[in-house]
Amino acid sequence: MKSVLAALGILAALFCANLPARAETACPAETSVVAVPTKGGPAYGGLQYARTAALRHKEVALTFDDGPNPETTPAILDILDRHCVKATFFMVGIYAQKHPELVREVAARGHTIGTHTWSHPNNLRHFSPASAERQIRQGFTAVETALATAPAKDRDRLAPFFRFPGLNDSKPLIGWLGERNIATLSCEFGADDWKSIGAAQVRARALRNIASLGRGILILHDTKPRTAAMLSSLIVALRADGYSLVQLVPEEGARELAAASRDALIGPVRRAETAPEKPAATLGAVFEPSLEPATSLQ
Repeated sequence: MKSVLAALGILAALFCANLPARAETACPAETSVVAVPTKGGPAYGGLQYARTAALRHKEVALTFDDGPNPETTPAILDILDRHCVKATFFMVGIYAQKHPELVREVAARGHTIGTHTWSHPNNLRHFSPASAERQIRQGFTAVETALATAPAKDRDRLAPFFRFPGLNDSKPLIGWLGERNIATLSCEFGADDWKSIGAAQVRARALRNIASLGRGILILHDTKPRTAAMLSSLIVALRADGYSLVQLVPEEGARELAAASRDALIGPVRRAETAPEKPAATLGAVFEPSLEPATSLQ
């Protein structure tokens, strides 16, 4: 009997020796975060504004627009997990309503969520004030509705962050957002992944543009297969060159501040478990989604 137990012990030891160590598969540390003040609705991003997020030299924040998309967003989430990176996803309301499980998945994996209108019209400047405001409001409502059944920690991933489609902002709309303590986030650079170019070109443009400034917010799109195809090698190349990838998060208390605003666009996290009103289906019928920026971000 002793010999049998000894043999089993040897086999168990050999089996365990061949298992990968947990430390090799787990992330060594949490992603560094950069807290973004939102009181009064400041606008961030050196491409358009004087103010930038408080990133240090060789810090880059990855952001993804236009999703969620069931064909590409899961692959991008897996790549980010593999490299221990947290990002910010600016979601289009019509797709958040169509794929609420993906909204919840993005939140569950620890990423920040912002909004990007209801149906991504390229230029809100061409809309009446009421129509533009409705586009923004319905975008927030759609994402919040998708997260209504998620745990509080995941609902909290919805930040008071907004990005204009095509980066086509307007001073009146920035002011309207500011009255509701919603920050506008632009970027320092893009990679033109929305254009009909290959993954290698997207990667090259991202690296070139990041090197030109040395820090900042990068716009990508989680709707593009070419983005997923180059993302892993982009992260590896940035880290090899000494860059750190950081996550944008709202300053502490920002969600509550926005929720307490007059005519708020976003609710508090810890409220009664009732889903927000669903976005009006007529918006999707009137405004067909347009997912391409109006200008090149080279």
